[in-house]
Amino acid sequence: MADLRSLPAEITVLSGRFGPFPAAQPLVFAHLGDVAPGLDLDHVEVIPRKGGATRLAQHFDESAISRLSGLAGDDDTFVLILPSAFEGLDPPPLASDRLRSLGNLRGTVRRLLGTGTGAMP
Repeated sequence: MADLRSLPAEITVLSGRFGPFPAAQPLVFAHLGDVAPGLDLDHVEVIPRKGGATRLAQHFDESAISRLSGLAGDDDTFVLILPSAFEGLDPPPLASDRLRSLGNLRGTVRRLLGTGTGAMP
């Protein structure tokens, strides 16, 4: 039987100005495709700053969300690069003329964990 759990993870957070949602999301993905073509976009979250606290809370505590909001300045979009988006321990360089790095923050990611068929009791 599988179990969905929150596991600790280092999450790379960026911010930028991409305009209103939902139109901003494909713009972010297109830009990431240009600056980091090997990035697995299935593991990237694009979150509007306005009204995005609930989605940010899936990964960060209230203190981290408050800190991110302050660091974002006038930017309207958060971009979370989850660890599964890239190979290795360090994310590729992602800061650009459209994205500012807000740093790597300790948060959580949801993972489906299975017991497997050959698990020992």
